[in-house]
Amino acid sequence: MSKIYAMTPNERRTTLALAGIFSTRLLGLFMILPTFSLYAQTLKGASATRVGLAIGIYGLTQALFQLPFGILSDRFGRKRIITLGLILFALGSLMAAFAHSIDMVILGRALQGSGAIGSSLFALMADLTREEQRSKSMAIIGMTIGLSFSVALILGPMISHYFNLSGIFILTACLAGFGIFILGTQVPTPLCQRHHQALAPQLKQIKSLLKDPRLFQLNFGIFAQHASLAGNFMAIPILLAALTPGKVHPGPLFYLSIIGSAFLIALPIIWLGHRRKMADQLFQPLIFVLILAQSGLWLFHNQVWLIALDLVLFFIAFNVLEAELPAKVSKLAPKTHKGAAMGLYSSSQFLGIFCGGALGGLLYAHWGAGAVFALGLGLSLFWFTLGYLYRTDNHQAIGPSEKQASTV
Repeated sequence: MSKIYAMTPNERRTTLALAGIFSTRLLGLFMILPTFSLYAQTLKGASATRVGLAIGIYGLTQALFQLPFGILSDRFGRKRIITLGLILFALGSLMAAFAHSIDMVILGRALQGSGAIGSSLFALMADLTREEQRSKSMAIIGMTIGLSFSVALILGPMISHYFNLSGIFILTACLAGFGIFILGTQVPTPLCQRHHQALAPQLKQIKSLLKDPRLFQLNFGIFAQHASLAGNFMAIPILLAALTPGKVHPGPLFYLSIIGSAFLIALPIIWLGHRRKMADQLFQPLIFVLILAQSGLWLFHNQVWLIALDLVLFFIAFNVLEAELPAKVSKLAPKTHKGAAMGLYSSSQFLGIFCGGALGGLLYAHWGAGAVFALGLGLSLFWFTLGYLYRTDNHQAIGPSEKQASTV
């Protein structure tokens, strides 16, 4: 088999290093989800609405700064801008760690999000990998994100039990520092970025990408998935505390059993999808699994074992889709617009976190947990409908042909 189908040692090292940066950053973010809505109630000025805003505000600033950071990385260099983003992330973590009011935590979370390096990391990967290997690199990063979330749900309750929320935020700042270390020691500096000038998103590019229904479906999908995630973890820790009197928070073993079960089921699904080239055929069934999970949470959230069962279903679909969605966007986006497409994808993901957290807090404050789960159900149903209206099983890139693009 030709070597074009295999990653070079440098490509493997680069992909794993960038996946490591993604994981260190997201690990710190996700660790707060299982316990934040419980512990944040002890802060000055806390309410369900403000707690939801604290969960979601990170996503808003991430979405706002994704494209500007991508443009700055084209002008001043990827690694410099990624380092700046990680420093901002660390400073926001420290601000939240030493906050005594919910308002200061909200400000710290907003500062965390201002270091929006997702699109810059994807662009750096594009600089350092061949086109033929890019989808594989995207899939590895997607799987890393799902794994980071799984590990974070287990570590979060353990750390908060001994060190409260401050311990999680301090560890998050340390992880950002470790990300800077990985970037400086394990990731090569691109020799030239000229052939990626098109990665700097222009308004016309963004407009054309927004109009494409296939990319819209994928961007809405990652939005819906992360909005459901943030909303669910606004409500579930409070519910579990009410259903298990005497416990401050659900134990790590609870999340370990859920995440372990979901991961063991999701892993062969991912393998089967790539081995048999069935990933496209799995999209709609997996979205239907999300619908089942959200329906179960909406209708039957009065028993711990039912919540656990629904979470297993949710994370089976979440882990597989999280691994497949960025690779799918990379395949469908035109070569000259991949940076802009990934920037929009990242923005959609973080807007989902913001909307899920903020709306989840508002809905919980006025109508309770059922309304929060109904929000996730509605989003999943709409995504499922889009899947039938706009199929994405055609891998042909969107936009002008390669020959036409070369003459523009």
